[in-house]
Amino acid sequence: MTSPFTRPALICNLRSGSSDEALVGRLTEICQAASAPLVRTVTLPDDDLPAAAMLQDAGIDLLLVLSGDGTLNAAAAKLEAWDGAMLPLPGGTLNLFHKTLHGDRSPEDVLQDALGGKARTVHPPTIVCDAGRAYIGVIAGPTTAWAEVREQFRSLSLSGLAETIPGAIDATLYGDGVRIRGSDESFQAINLTPKADRILAEGLITDSAGSILSHGIAWLGGDFREGPSVDLSERRAVVIESTGAIGLLLDGEPAELPSGATYRLEPSPLAFLATAPAAE
Repeated sequence: MTSPFTRPALICNLRSGSSDEALVGRLTEICQAASAPLVRTVTLPDDDLPAAAMLQDAGIDLLLVLSGDGTLNAAAAKLEAWDGAMLPLPGGTLNLFHKTLHGDRSPEDVLQDALGGKARTVHPPTIVCDAGRAYIGVIAGPTTAWAEVREQFRSLSLSGLAETIPGAIDATLYGDGVRIRGSDESFQAINLTPKADRILAEGLITDSAGSILSHGIAWLGGDFREGPSVDLSERRAVVIESTGAIGLLLDGEPAELPSGATYRLEPSPLAFLATAPAAE
């Protein structure tokens, strides 16, 4: 079985957690061996993310993206009108979206399967709001302050940690809570996850020193979804309210929206290749 894609390009973020030039070299060789040599390589942060028109003009039909979730989200946002397909390759720290498409597999194995005709085209569910589109999920509320702690931790900045941890704890304890419209129950954060036919909403629990510590550990590990939580609802659209503007993370990237903003479930307009078996 052969792949219908013959003109791939590659985006690689060499600042991501598991990307390096040696891996890029191996991916380049796999493309050549499959008679689909790379048309172009975009190296971040030195180059700009490509626009749909550039890929179209170059006749590129498959875009390989070796990066983490944040870079993948930024690249996809520029290509929603493109008629090619994107193949995410795990090159970050957590690679959460990549795992939904491929499971826990290496970039080399994923690429070989895709170019060998063993991939399927999907338009995965996403959450859309006025701040953008999320493929992994949205977290809303004052505990998004832990994101800055996470960045300082990743950069091994002790001074940065000393500056940001007290603020994150303060936001977790005393920040204005958020709630789903129609509910009186307030939380320091609400996590929204796109499912095939619904948005799963979870309220993050911060009612004790132990739960706050659990959230801090989850944030430092990179996956805030592992903190203690309670299921709130499953629906196709969610309105989140607070007393003022609400801090957000869309696939881990910071944003802000006013109280009362709507978060909707929509399929991705951009096509992706998935190599994991389809869910039953």
